[in-house]
Parts: sequence; structure tokens; C-alpha cells
Amino acid sequence: MSQYYPQQGPAYPPPQHNPESDYYYDDDYEYEEYDDSSGNSTMRLGLSFLAGGCLAALCIGLCVLAVGVLWVADPSLGISEPTPIPGSNIGLSFDDPAFSTESVVNDKNVKLTILEVNRNAVVEAIPQVEGREVLIVTIELVNLGKENTNFNERDFQLLNQFQDAYEPALGAIAGALGRGTLPPNEGLEGRLVYEVTSGEVDLRLFWQAPDSAPRFIYLQ
Repeated sequence: MSQYYPQQGPAYPPPQHNPESDYYYDDDYEYEEYDDSSGNSTMRLGLSFLAGGCLAALCIGLCVLAVGVLWVADPSLGISEPTPIPGSNIGLSFDDPAFSTESVVNDKNVKLTILEVNRNAVVEAIPQVEGREVLIVTIELVNLGKENTNFNERDFQLLNQFQDAYEPALGAIAGALGRGTLPPNEGLEGRLVYEVTSGEVDLRLFWQAPDSAPRFIYLQ
């Protein structure tokens, strides 16, 4: 007689059901990742601006320093105009002469001053002629420059109101200006003699030294 054995279950019990699994699905769950790259980018951008500003400031400072050095080394570069010597900007034209009491300075830094004017003078070397008179003009020349400069009686003329020129009578009197060389920071006095039409007015002393623009001074 056969014996009946009841059907046996599996060797391992079935897994227990976890109710929490009903609430979570991997496919539906989104993961959020924290990204701090925006902070780093802002910091890098700020540092870049800071470095660029420092570089620009350094370049500007170097340029200003270079300009200052050049100006100190050579003021003639045109960065800064040198102060003109008093008298160098007057008496530059016939229509705008310096007054007889003013000194003029030419382009060679030589200063000219009229010290005295003697009209109707008597000079043995010049015969007296009716309708003519002799003028003696005593002047002073001072060399304000740093090099020797030449002077000559021939550099001076008298101009009347019509710009007619009177030449000097060379060596006609003792103490005549003559010609020569004037060292730096030295001066001299000399006389210029002219024979002009009697009663001439608005006479101007016209001075044109070599390598210099002319200067004009009222005689009286």
C-alpha cells in the first residue's frame, strides 16, 4: 500500500513583501547635483578685472614717469615752453617797436638798450650841411647767452616814418661801437653816428644781427 506525501514547498521561503517599495520608483526619482562652478567663475572674473586694472595703472604710471624724465632732461622738447627772456617778445616789427626806455633781446640772447640820444651834435668828421643834422646814439649791448657773440656798427640803421634807412657813419667819433666779440655775461657801451634830415620824427633804431630776426626801438 502506497503512502501519500503532501506536496513540499520550495526550499527557500518567498521574499517578504516590503510595503515601502510601493512608494519609491527609481525611474521617477530625479537626482539634483550641486554645481559651484558659478561661484568660481565670478571669482575668476573679478581677479581678471583686478589684474587688468593693476596692469593699466602700472602702464600709465610708467608713461607719466617717462614724460617727467624727458621734461627734466630736455625742456626744449616742447612739453613745456621755457619762460621767455624779458625783452625778447617786444620790438619785433616796424609798426610795433619797443619804446626808447625799453630793452630788446634778439634771437642770439643779446640785449640792446638805448642809453642816450644827442641830436644836432657836432662831429668833426662830418661837415655841417644846411637841412641836415647829426645824431649820436649811445647804446649798451649785453650778452645774455652762453657763447661768444659778434657785434658790428653795420648791424644798426635809423629808419624814418617812411622806412627810409640811414646808414651809420663808421668810426666817426671816439667811443664808436665798431665791431668785435662779446663774451657771455659781459656788456659794453658804444656810440652810433648818423646824418639825417633835420627835424625827422618817429625815427626807429633798426637792429639786425646775423642769424637773428630784426628788432625795432623808438629813438625818442
